Amino acid sequence: MRSRTLALVTLALLVALAGLPVGIAPAEARPPPEAVCGVCGETFEETADAAGVPLTVESSTLRVRVNDDRSGTWTARVDLDDESAATFRENPELLDRVVRRTFEDHRVFTDERRRLETRMDGDTAVVTFEVPGMASRGYGDVLVVDYFHDDGVRGTVYVDADRFVVTGPEGSALLTAPAETRTNGTAAVWSADGGDAPSIGSQTYLTFGPDAGLATTAAAYASLAADSGPGVLTNLAWVAVVPTLVLIVGVLLVRQFDRRFDDERGARRFGPPVAALGVLWGLCLLAVRAFSGSVAAMAWLLALQLVAFGVVSAARPGALGFRRLVAATVGPQIVLAVATAIAMPGPNPWFSVSALALEAAVVLFLPLGYAARRGGSTRPLSLAIVAAPVAFALPMVPVGGYGVLFLGILLVVWALVTLATGSLVYRLGWALGGQADSHRPSDGTADAAA
Repeated sequence: MRSRTLALVTLALLVALAGLPVGIAPAEARPPPEAVCGVCGETFEETADAAGVPLTVESSTLRVRVNDDRSGTWTARVDLDDESAATFRENPELLDRVVRRTFEDHRVFTDERRRLETRMDGDTAVVTFEVPGMASRGYGDVLVVDYFHDDGVRGTVYVDADRFVVTGPEGSALLTAPAETRTNGTAAVWSADGGDAPSIGSQTYLTFGPDAGLATTAAAYASLAADSGPGVLTNLAWVAVVPTLVLIVGVLLVRQFDRRFDDERGARRFGPPVAALGVLWGLCLLAVRAFSGSVAAMAWLLALQLVAFGVVSAARPGALGFRRLVAATVGPQIVLAVATAIAMPGPNPWFSVSALALEAAVVLFLPLGYAARRGGSTRPLSLAIVAAPVAFALPMVPVGGYGVLFLGILLVVWALVTLATGSLVYRLGWALGGQADSHRPSDGTADAAA
């Protein structure tokens, strides 16, 4: 009766924790999207048409130079059709009125523009203005551009120009930039080459320094850590706390009932279901066509590990001792994570670390069950499992994309699936520990587990 009550209470806690992110999420609605330029696309066309000047934007480029005084000089060059360009050349005041009305009537990211000037350069409308306070000074004379960073909830900032370029002071080097930008050592570039308008993430930072040396780069990362530290901790709490609590409760529940299944059925009974679980996971990967990238490689490794553990446990259960289980569960994961991090460019190193944290949590239930059956210490393995959400989220914060709430909910779902899968893997490890008790009573595995 006591065990049944504990099970019901634990199940209620899991359900409540799974719904917690929705209940504690900020109620603030996401604002409408904003254009980073304003006069580089459709909004400029609409305003000009309302003023009696139908025009077509042929192409546009927005350049921002961040100055030593932390202000930014914004220059938009907008190529117009011949007729509207001729109209604005003949009437420069009309161009100025249309530009100012565009900024007033539409949602534009820059909310404080100084010394706004307009002119025509052939068929190109040139709009320049200054924005104060775009950056702050970090360590080692590093300039941290935090103007695009937002710790709160804001709407999408989309790039309405064909090309958006941000550079630092004259002669400076670009040290850090978001993964979605193209860089050439001095500038960060957002481009619509793929056809879709890119967006600027709310967690965007840029850093510039006098050179690209190792010391200056280290100072840039230290400056980012100091500037984003509070936001990182907040993001990490929103993403990882609830799934961590779910895992803690789940692991305690699994451990509570392990001795109720202390029988002699052995590993040959639980090996095939674990192998079937690996086959099912592989079929799911085939269905979603997960064939490229570091995350896909780690996912396929998990499927192969489950199949291998299931087959070996059914065929030769005595061959799997505690040390071999730990090496076989964690070793291949670490090797593949390092290999993919080195071999694949871009943000893949972070993806490899995150995938390692999530998938290792599943297979670690195997040595956890073994150590529990043998009477060894299970605390390190349990801590490694429940720390997986933090280890997953840490390389990703500050969290952009869909935001911390979305990622937190996904992690709660992952935690529940991991517990369901891990309970079966745990039973296999428990059975293997029993096989060691009956066939190799003096092998010292319990001491190794401790």
